[in-house]
Amino acid sequence: MMQFTKTCIKCKKTIENEDLHKIVIYVVQEKFTEHHYEHVECPGKFTV
Repeated sequence: MMQFTKTCIKCKKTIENEDLHKIVIYVVQEKFTEHHYEHVECPGKFTV
């Protein structure tokens, strides 16, 4: 199986498999254009 690294576009840190994250996909004129990953809350910015 191929392994690849997901990097948060906001904080530039590596997203581990157990980290809560989302994928952001851009669709223009019904065609997939690009995507990136983001932490739901970047580490160090968590609020309680």
